[in-house]
Amino acid sequence: MRSDPRRRGALLIVLSITTLLVAACGGGTANNAESKVVPASAGIDELVAAAKKEGQLTVYSAQDLTALNNLAKAFEAKYPGIDVKTVRGVDGDLGVKVETEFNTGKGIADMYVSASLSWVKPQAEAKRFLAPTGPELTGKGDYDAKQYVHDGNYFETNSAVLTFGWNTKLHSQGLTDYPDLLDPSLAGGKIGVIEPTAPSIVDFYLWLEETYGADFVKKLAAQKPRIYPSALPMGEAMQSGEIAAGSFVAPITLDPAKKKGAPVDYRMPPEGVWGARYYGMVLSTAPHPNAGQLFANFMVTAEGQKLITPSAGSVLPKVPGTVITNDKVRVQDPAKLTPEAVAAYQKKWKSLFQ
Repeated sequence: MRSDPRRRGALLIVLSITTLLVAACGGGTANNAESKVVPASAGIDELVAAAKKEGQLTVYSAQDLTALNNLAKAFEAKYPGIDVKTVRGVDGDLGVKVETEFNTGKGIADMYVSASLSWVKPQAEAKRFLAPTGPELTGKGDYDAKQYVHDGNYFETNSAVLTFGWNTKLHSQGLTDYPDLLDPSLAGGKIGVIEPTAPSIVDFYLWLEETYGADFVKKLAAQKPRIYPSALPMGEAMQSGEIAAGSFVAPITLDPAKKKGAPVDYRMPPEGVWGARYYGMVLSTAPHPNAGQLFANFMVTAEGQKLITPSAGSVLPKVPGTVITNDKVRVQDPAKLTPEAVAAYQKKWKSLFQ
């Protein structure tokens, strides 16, 4: 297995979430990948044989690099003879690479996983993704293909989630839901909030208002919280005791800290959670389309989900190590996050918090 180790670390989760609004463009030509794909009716054995004949695949992904490489290693062990190259980056960079491959017809990536629905939808409408052929993705396994495979041949693979958390020494009673952050005992700089510097974070605040009432963010501001640029420093501040609770922390960074003895905990909101769903697609320019189809299928099996979704959302229920299922994760609406709407909300937010 070969990998591109760019931008390692938990901050990658947050970076990918904050680049959800990437513009799509262009036309271009595709190679004849579709004609090379073993049809779904042929079955898994023929797909495996075709994938092994191709012998390799390249995956572009905004998912966590460690989890992605663990998935690739397990895939190579399950299907010896197929080499997986993982290229990890943020959606903005990878989307441009994929578009260039579409427009030139010279494909490098076989599969792409992105959290940027605003990029995925226009490309799907342009018919740039191959129809899934693996048994899971065609409704012959535990994966709910009717729910998670969308028009245009893109499919949900997992999700990154953000939630509230607390320092168990400073706030021993814990939190059950976001309204608990309004406890008077947490006023005066004891709560962390994130500054909405990106459209996706504006969406987080919109979600809070939609879920907990139009005045919830105003009440949160009245607590006089500390402001942080992202989930990572907020989580670190919670671990160190700088704050007693955080409104935007990542389970994927808190769970390792908990295992090492850090006094932190978190919970999933009972009505669902804010986050970023990841969408997979086998590309029309794929040079190894059958290997791409097989890898896509493996990603949504129980084995694949356990590896790709630690402390995150899964497309299957009851996967060890996951914290919620994709159907309970916020789906962002890019149409509501126009530059004008984002700027207006940021102005409103600053008037409340600064």
